[in-house]
Amino acid sequence: MGILQAAYRTYENFADLAGVWDADKAEPLIPVSHQISEASIEIALSVDGIFQGAKSLKGEKTIIPVTVSSAGRTGTKVEAHPLCEKLQYLTPDNKNRYENYINNLSRWTKSAFTHPILKAVLRYMEQGTIVADLVSSGVIKLDNMERLKDADEKNLVRWYVLGCPDGDGRCWCNQELFQCFANFYESQLRGQEQDLCMVTGKPDVVCNSHPKGVLAFSIGAKLISANDEYGFTSRGRFCLESEAANVGYFASQKVHSALRYVAANFGVLIGGRKNKRMFLCWNPDGKQVPCLYNFGLPSCEVKEMTDYKRELRKTLYGVENQLRDIDDVVVASLEAATKGRLSVTYYRELKASDYLNRIEKWYASCCYLGYRGIRSPGIQDIVRYAFGVLRKGKMEVDDKLLAQQFQRLVHCVVDAQAVPADVVLALFHKAGNLQVYEQKNDDGRNHRATLVNTACAVIRKYRNDKQNEEAWKLTLNTEERNRSYLFGRLLAVAELAERKTYDKNEFREPNAIRMQSVFSRRPLYAWRIIRERLNPYMARMDPGARIYYQKWIDEITEKLSSTEVGEFDRPLEDVYLLGYSHQRTAIFNQKKEVDNKKEDQHELSEE
Repeated sequence: MGILQAAYRTYENFADLAGVWDADKAEPLIPVSHQISEASIEIALSVDGIFQGAKSLKGEKTIIPVTVSSAGRTGTKVEAHPLCEKLQYLTPDNKNRYENYINNLSRWTKSAFTHPILKAVLRYMEQGTIVADLVSSGVIKLDNMERLKDADEKNLVRWYVLGCPDGDGRCWCNQELFQCFANFYESQLRGQEQDLCMVTGKPDVVCNSHPKGVLAFSIGAKLISANDEYGFTSRGRFCLESEAANVGYFASQKVHSALRYVAANFGVLIGGRKNKRMFLCWNPDGKQVPCLYNFGLPSCEVKEMTDYKRELRKTLYGVENQLRDIDDVVVASLEAATKGRLSVTYYRELKASDYLNRIEKWYASCCYLGYRGIRSPGIQDIVRYAFGVLRKGKMEVDDKLLAQQFQRLVHCVVDAQAVPADVVLALFHKAGNLQVYEQKNDDGRNHRATLVNTACAVIRKYRNDKQNEEAWKLTLNTEERNRSYLFGRLLAVAELAERKTYDKNEFREPNAIRMQSVFSRRPLYAWRIIRERLNPYMARMDPGARIYYQKWIDEITEKLSSTEVGEFDRPLEDVYLLGYSHQRTAIFNQKKEVDNKKEDQHELSEE
């Protein structure tokens, strides 16, 4: 099964929702032979086709009936939509467009699949007073030549028939009207050439023009298209377009409608204005799927790995999860590579059991212990902190790079692959110069802490996966004798010891942070300078605090003494960040425990 088959199956399972507007959904499922457009004007009519009023809209999404020709019109083509249209097709001044619109609407109205809304609109449109009515209602203004302005000509008009005897009078909500046009257009297609559809495996009407606008941000991009009038991309291999791939009309309508529905309501958009990529994750049967793109744990604080894994499993396999092990999960990525082409940049199908297991494995191994408990960085945060640049308090990354790297990590999660080494290296280098990142930012995020936590989570996962065991824990390991890990611990002790002497409103950087980049390259050389500059601050401390920090330094240096002399000043490996983070967390947790004990004793004394 490919993405077209998965989308077709999705539409068939969601068919009863076609054309139904839901306040909880960004867009409804589009019925066959319809599309979603943005209406700028709404005209109210009586059942007899008498003008009742009009109002301006701010581009409200509207379901409108379309034909193959009208949906794919470009340039000078004048094929009109059957009901809702732009003003340039509704004014008698534009004779060709107006007549084409009236003919299409009249043909549908006089068919066996007519509807009261159609009769009202046709009676009104035959009067040719639409421009005058809109001017009198204050919806539009004419130019100096008493003609429509160019901007107004492109305004799409939708219809509201008051007192409609057959369903909702709003043409964009009437289920009977949707079905009437679907039946009418199907009757028009009967007798046309048919061929074997490669999506359904059944005969279907041959379709050479497929819907556009699968992704709302790339209206003109098509997933299926053929143009061999220049470039000759298929000459010599195929004589006809259908020989390369044939997707029938009805299959094409359902496929594109389903993809747009999934993208609008369940997709995650990554990138900026110029480079956007839509990531999709869904079950073709309509069951809720935990989305790996923005997956998050409950806000409860957990400090033990066993508790974290339990919460993780509860989130993935909770009572609300309807997925069975044998259910299918589709993961895909779509990108509008050009204005006219939509490409599938990633596609995977897997069983729900495999999907959930791989998400669980990723988030259970890629996590860190912060001051608020165990957390796991999001995929987008990993990319931003690995490849981004801090500008005006925000981590910014090139849109194209963000989308590409995001997809790489999605591949790592879904296909159970190792974290790319270049991502680990990028985080290592970024976290090796923390003084660049302020601890308090305008956007409310502590970028320094987030960077360290993200880097540690990824480094720990990378190392453990490589060794195929959980060699690196979440908490401080006082028995670890890895040289880089120990030097990282020293850096944390020196930083916190100096900060201990600062006033509450003092935010200057300690010597340990200032020299971090040198420290990571020449640890022994930098440590001598850091330790020497730490002495005056140690002297300011009260005896208890001085003994506390000195005890940590002595313990760590004693373990370092077993290192060979020639190894001391080699550049540190990435695990020094684990030692730095673990040591900081351990000291903060001890301080928190002491403060809690003091509060408890204070409460007891008051009682």
